[in-house]
Amino acid sequence: MGVERRYVSRFVRVGPYKTHYIEWGDGEPVVMIHGGGPGASGEFGWGNTIGAIGQYGRGIALDLIGFGLSDKPTDIEYSFQTFVNHLAAFLDVLCLEKVSLMGNSMGAYVAAKYALDYPDRVKKMLLVSSGTIATAMGLEWGITPGFRQLLEYDGTKEGLRRFLQGIMHHPERITEEQLEERYRQAQLPGVMEVQRSFLNYVQRRRKEPDQAQLFDLRHRLPHLTIPILFVWGKHDIFASVELAEQLQKLLPNTRFVLFEDSGHVVQNDEPERFNQLAVDFFFGERS
Repeated sequence: MGVERRYVSRFVRVGPYKTHYIEWGDGEPVVMIHGGGPGASGEFGWGNTIGAIGQYGRGIALDLIGFGLSDKPTDIEYSFQTFVNHLAAFLDVLCLEKVSLMGNSMGAYVAAKYALDYPDRVKKMLLVSSGTIATAMGLEWGITPGFRQLLEYDGTKEGLRRFLQGIMHHPERITEEQLEERYRQAQLPGVMEVQRSFLNYVQRRRKEPDQAQLFDLRHRLPHLTIPILFVWGKHDIFASVELAEQLQKLLPNTRFVLFEDSGHVVQNDEPERFNQLAVDFFFGERS
């Protein structure tokens, strides 16, 4: 299956906050949640995927609150549950009663937590390379080379280029125009405040039992009964393939697929293969 970057850009108001999303197609909805990092958004996370999904259903990729072109209020705390709640309200605004979900990295955790909080509203779930889920399942993985590049991001365009080289096995797939636009979005007002709020939350989560319990997935995710497919890149230096192997043992009802030529963002490193896998998973085998 080829790659067509086909989508339209839209805005809706989710509560008091303007929320940006891209979509393509009509029919059974598949909602996509991007990962974190500077300049992250639905478009940069799933722009290579949404056209393929839109051939058979309705592909929707939102910018989580605090990211992309969505609002970045500075008077709230940014936590994983903040993103889950934003996703829930977004789906209500679009009147989507039941959806399939895709999530990458941090976005995979948001998808999984939503599916656990609203089990009757999720049909299937495809997850991509998520150290966040591994952490929520009790696995320790420390400061990996990719995570160090994220921590060392200095706010410059070259710093963003280095970060993208860390999460992609084939960074040459990113055009200069895409890099320029992602950098522009990484400089929007409120971005740094969002990052500081989220880092403060991460520290608080480690110290406060209530926050740790809210984040934890160990006693819930292994018992989720919907079809779940977990995809991981062999060359992921952010969340290693060894971490995936440990996680697989904790999720015996989840199918794991390893992509041999990918890093942390499999859908952008091997988009043709990923798109075919995703279409087959959500809509049945397609020729």
